[in-house]
Amino acid sequence: MTTASPPAAGQIESIQALRAIAALLVVFAHAAHEAEAIGPRVGLGAIDPSFMHGGIGVDIFFVISGFIMVHTSADLFGRPGAWRVFLARRIARIVPLYWLLTSVLLIGGFFAPKLLNVPLGDWQHILASYLFIPSLRSGDEIRPVMALGWTLNLEMFFYVLFAGAMLLPLRRGMIALAVAITGFALAGILLRPVQVQLAFWTQQIILEFLYGCLLALLFRQGVRLSAPVAALMVALGFAGMFRIQGLDAAATVAPALRWGVPAVLIVGGAALYRGAAPRVALLLVGLGNASYSLYLFHPFALRPLREIWIRLVGGALPLEIYIAVAMAVAALASTLLYHWVERPMGRWLRFPSARNSSRGNDAVPQEARWRKRPEAGRTAS
Repeated sequence: MTTASPPAAGQIESIQALRAIAALLVVFAHAAHEAEAIGPRVGLGAIDPSFMHGGIGVDIFFVISGFIMVHTSADLFGRPGAWRVFLARRIARIVPLYWLLTSVLLIGGFFAPKLLNVPLGDWQHILASYLFIPSLRSGDEIRPVMALGWTLNLEMFFYVLFAGAMLLPLRRGMIALAVAITGFALAGILLRPVQVQLAFWTQQIILEFLYGCLLALLFRQGVRLSAPVAALMVALGFAGMFRIQGLDAAATVAPALRWGVPAVLIVGGAALYRGAAPRVALLLVGLGNASYSLYLFHPFALRPLREIWIRLVGGALPLEIYIAVAMAVAALASTLLYHWVERPMGRWLRFPSARNSSRGNDAVPQEARWRKRPEAGRTAS
């Protein structure tokens, strides 16, 4: 581990690549679930994906989110009106594509309700889904109309807390944010609220945003890792996503530690590595740019592909081939969506305060607008 002068905010190519990997992990988990449904219909044994934690991609995304929020907005803390600019950026980044795909799902569900796994719900649930307010779906599950949007509901809550912290200078703001996030997590553990919004906002997973914020503070202090240490952290993190029979069956470790720590190791190893990003990571940067589209859109690709596969392929090929094809199709379709819809729509629909900002960056999977800057003879990120 070494330290260097705190760098200016710039692109971290390894983090962009990690966004792609996190999104692909989400797609893998859902493709494996689709394969479980295909198996009995084509006479093949079902695939059991329970050997790994299916939500590790989301855990990685949340840690990245906290990291990028501090990395790109630290200099705005304590400035008048900075919180409004921050929230405008986030809304401009998240809302357009999410609202578009939610609307597509609603229209599809109206004309072909049999395609849906879960009914759309009443108008209050639909309105809450558009406003990122946690709401019950089918009576017992806190999910929006577009189920994957539950992560965005939690992101928006984190953004509100972060915007409040920006009223203070960075040091005091980070302390206030840490107290708030830790307080919500403790309230969930100790009080176990049953009110829908409180139950959702006090999940332990909210701590993963804080983990990312703390990593970013280390990055700003110039902390860097050698290649062996960074590689070991990433390797241990990915090893930690596999379930351990005795440990996970007994649920003896809090989720915030059991899955949060592997995510921190992965993101920390990628973010704090002091050298240039490996070439294999550079190959993933383009998909990392499109990873928000990939995250939101892939269910629209997987469901029809499942039916096509059953009719055209059946049991002629192993289901592992279906998973690989599904991931490739989802990645290609989402990249096209990013270039033809998400990015143009984002340019047209940004709010003025976000459009006029020269330092806006994204916390959820996003378009990379950062630029590399040299730092003490190394590739600064």
